[in-house]
Amino acid sequence: MSKQGKLRVVDGGASPPPDSESWKEQLTFNRDGNVEGTLHNLILIFDNDKRLAKLWWLNDSSNQIELTRDPPWSGGKRTEFIDSDAYELAAWLQHPKNYNAKCSDEAVLKSVIAVARRYRRHPIRDYLHSLVWDGQPRVEAMLVEMFGAADTTYSRRAAQCFAVSAVARILWEDPKQPHVGAQVDFMLVLEGEQGKRKSSSLRAIFGSEWFVETSESPSGKDFYQVIQGAWGVEIGEMDSFSKGDVTSVKTAITRRVDKFRAPYERVPRSYRRECVFAGTTNEHQYLRDPTGGRRFLPVRTDGEARIEAIKAARDQLWAEAVQMFLAGFEWWLLPEDAAEQQAARYVGDSWEGRVERWVDVRSDPGKYPERVPVTTMRPGAAGEEVLTWCTTDEVLVHAIGLDPGKHGKPEQMRVANILKTLGWETARRRWPDGGREPRWFRVGFDVDGWMSESKRKQLEAVDDVPF
Repeated sequence: MSKQGKLRVVDGGASPPPDSESWKEQLTFNRDGNVEGTLHNLILIFDNDKRLAKLWWLNDSSNQIELTRDPPWSGGKRTEFIDSDAYELAAWLQHPKNYNAKCSDEAVLKSVIAVARRYRRHPIRDYLHSLVWDGQPRVEAMLVEMFGAADTTYSRRAAQCFAVSAVARILWEDPKQPHVGAQVDFMLVLEGEQGKRKSSSLRAIFGSEWFVETSESPSGKDFYQVIQGAWGVEIGEMDSFSKGDVTSVKTAITRRVDKFRAPYERVPRSYRRECVFAGTTNEHQYLRDPTGGRRFLPVRTDGEARIEAIKAARDQLWAEAVQMFLAGFEWWLLPEDAAEQQAARYVGDSWEGRVERWVDVRSDPGKYPERVPVTTMRPGAAGEEVLTWCTTDEVLVHAIGLDPGKHGKPEQMRVANILKTLGWETARRRWPDGGREPRWFRVGFDVDGWMSESKRKQLEAVDDVPF
């Protein structure tokens, strides 16, 4: 079946029989006998003149007006209706051999939009609805057999989640909130050496017309306009992204609604998110935020992608993914070892080792404040001694060896991120010894360094822990 699908005609009133000219009787004229440039006249002409009828339509995916054939005022080969077309159309209408209509550019554009909305369609949705699956499973092994990934349970589940989530972004609908897209909280990341055709494989599976490739961070408003009409968006060079860039990517991944001013619209409005994201990188470690790795689904592709095989199987891959979606496949349930895979991609801070040794009391005894032996040493697992609470400044002075005068916000944030990675929590309150400062404390102990009841019961269950 055709990828373009069928036009969905919104009834604008009874149409005259084919080849009939009776519609012209509904035109209105000015005192000079010329066709008035009213919206009524223009819409009537656009709907019935053989040279203009069904010449353009509204793409519900890209929110663009597109041409079905070459317009009478231009012989150029293109599909998108642009501003200059409105001007050319106005001139065409004003020509004495056509309608000699006295119409403005604005009236012409408004009429074009009105008619385009009568002939609107969603090419990607039409494509998915047109597919018929032959019953042969392909999606589960897609990354293994076509993208060059190792044959593991992880890569097979990742392929299923990715394919079905892409279908969900197009077919899932909430009748009460039609402007809200399906929830997809992860992004597939293809890892591999340069030349493994990672980008080409993504372009092949989505199709060139519905694929966007960018290496820009999605922090600007233009990014969200660029992805309109795209089904697959590749974010390349993930390894070059800063922590702030990665945060922007995480935000972009989880959005279900994009708000912007579409072409031909005067005010911004909300549009459902219909694309999925895929990252590519040549590196194995590229995640700089220790708390945000769960948004990424990394897959190592050491083998070279089989582009022609992807193109040949493309329709059947999506046909199967549609059936999986309709059958209720839970695309949001990622592989069981996803967290382990994500953690392996984290680019650790060079301070992390020193901080970890210090809080675990494995550093030189001289690197601890005087209070440590008295107030914060509590029994740990297997009888070990552990540090149960500390402050950011203590870590910077004693673990890192940084002079107090150099404790700026960047340094404090580095320590905070490291402690979060190590599983510590923070609290701010007024302390008995005076002052109000944030303290970090080990999970299982309270902010004063005393063991919580749940932690005590946990340790009591271990035979070799003396109490």
